[in-house]
Amino acid sequence: MKVNLGCLVLSLFLSVLAIAKQDVPPKVGDTAPEFSLQDTEEKLYDLKKLRGKIVFLIMGNRRIRKEDDKWAEAFQSDYKENEKIVAFIIGDLRSVPGFIPKRFVLSQLKKKPPPLPFLLDWKGKIHQAYHTEKKKPNLYLISTDGKLIYHRKANYSLENYNELKEKITIHLKHNP
Repeated sequence: MKVNLGCLVLSLFLSVLAIAKQDVPPKVGDTAPEFSLQDTEEKLYDLKKLRGKIVFLIMGNRRIRKEDDKWAEAFQSDYKENEKIVAFIIGDLRSVPGFIPKRFVLSQLKKKPPPLPFLLDWKGKIHQAYHTEKKKPNLYLISTDGKLIYHRKANYSLENYNELKEKITIHLKHNP
C-alpha cells in the first residue's frame, strides 16, 4: 500500500494546528465564542440571536460573586434603559459539589438574584471557550456584529469601569 507522504504530513500538520487553536484564548478582534445558555427561569439566551446589540458578559464563579455583582450593579445603573446593550453574568458552576441538587442552586439564586440575568454554565464549557480566570471577574464586550471589542480580567474599580464605558461609547457612536 502506497501512502503519499506529503498528504500524510499535511494532514498531520492541520490536525495539530486545529488542536492548538482550541487552546488559544479569544482576543479583541476575534469573533466571540458562541453560547446558548439558560437563566434561572429556564429562559434560553443565544449569542447569535443577540446580534445587533452590544453584549457585555461578566464571567465568574461563586467565589467571586460579590465582585461580579459590583460590575453588574454599575452597568445596570448606567445602561438599564439602553435597548442597544444587554448584559449577563455567566456563572461557572463546575465548582458546585455534585451532591448538591441543581434545583437547590437555582432556589438560592432566586432568593438572592444577581443584578443582571444569571446564565448557568453547569459544565463550564463557555468558561473554557473564553479561557476565564477563576480569581477575578472576566469581562467581555461583544460588538453588534459578534466581535470581541473589550476584554479584561479585573476586579471592579472606577478606573476599570470607566475604561469599559469608553469602549461602549465609541462603539455606540460608530454603530448608531
